[in-house]
Amino acid sequence: MDCLLCQAPHTAPFNVIKKPEKSYFHCAFCDLIFMNPAERLTSSQEKSRYDHHQNEDMKGYRAFLEPLVKDVEQFTKNVKRDPVDTSILDFGCGPTAFLGNWLTEKNFRVTNYDLFYHPDQDALRKSYNIITSTEVWEHLHEPRIEIIKMLKMLKPGGILAIMTSSHKGEAAFHDWYYRRDLTHVTFFSEKTMKWIADHFKLQLLKSRSPYWIFQKAEAPTI
Repeated sequence: MDCLLCQAPHTAPFNVIKKPEKSYFHCAFCDLIFMNPAERLTSSQEKSRYDHHQNEDMKGYRAFLEPLVKDVEQFTKNVKRDPVDTSILDFGCGPTAFLGNWLTEKNFRVTNYDLFYHPDQDALRKSYNIITSTEVWEHLHEPRIEIIKMLKMLKPGGILAIMTSSHKGEAAFHDWYYRRDLTHVTFFSEKTMKWIADHFKLQLLKSRSPYWIFQKAEAPTI
């Protein structure tokens, strides 16, 4: 099967026999690991699981997001742009739009989008100084398509701020807690993130799992 990210042919299949048992593909070129598409949950099963996610305003969850929020604030300071003049898209905001609401409290101009909970397609027809996507990329069924979509909406010089945990290779994958959530179907490594930066001509400003900050070139490349 071709890689869902770099499109390299003949990704290597492997099976995880520890519960939950699933089959995956591992790309030798960009290091992406992804679940066999035939074994994914249905859309309704997926949403049912998301309905039970706990991402309301809890102290622990706020602390989890805080490094990314600080990166966003530091970026605006570095480029000398006031928050009220900074447009942000939170891509995959979830039912509570917690991150977007937090950034709105800090005077950023935030638009929330989520396939299931905030599906307004108008949000995807605009351009933004910053795009955040927290705990989303591991759920992407078509990572290449979705990343290109985000980069087309990102203004030149803007940043793409991502939160997703990186895998440590196939040997460690079987016992990795992160893959046990069956809505998690796509897994990136540090090598994968570097491939994304190189392929799409981005600068990888931060590479410290689960936090990843990409900056788009001043001249459009997509």
